[in-house]
Amino acid sequence: MLESVTAFLLSIGINPTHFVAGVAGAGVRSLLNKGASKWEKISGGFVGTFCAVYLTPLFVQWMNLDATNLSTTNAVAFGIGIIGMSLAEGAVRMAQNWSEKPRLPTEASLKGLADAVNPQEPPAIIVPPIDCPEDEKPEPHRAPVRKPRRRS
Repeated sequence: MLESVTAFLLSIGINPTHFVAGVAGAGVRSLLNKGASKWEKISGGFVGTFCAVYLTPLFVQWMNLDATNLSTTNAVAFGIGIIGMSLAEGAVRMAQNWSEKPRLPTEASLKGLADAVNPQEPPAIIVPPIDCPEDEKPEPHRAPVRKPRRRS
């Protein structure tokens, strides 16, 4: 049974160890996500697993890790499984923000793409505090306090 599942995963291009580590990481995140409904936890588990399956080889290569060391790659897959749902939510949020105000990158680099997706906000205007001498400050006003009525 396990061999047939492993063969199926390999036939569709999924590393079974990344899959299992991603399921474990996504399961941990789903258990720690207290405010979510059952369906949010299940969908978060799937998204975390798929992020781990498909992003682990990219992260291992990007971080120049030894891809033959299974414990390292499985640890990366587990970590991606934990943060996979957050990565997916962030990517969707960036796409939504970009769709509201689409801009083309100014340069063909990651910085240009990041600037196009996350536009710079104008600097905040800082208003200096009004300097008022101590003797000219108004006195605090106290509201009258009503005493509660006593019923007899």
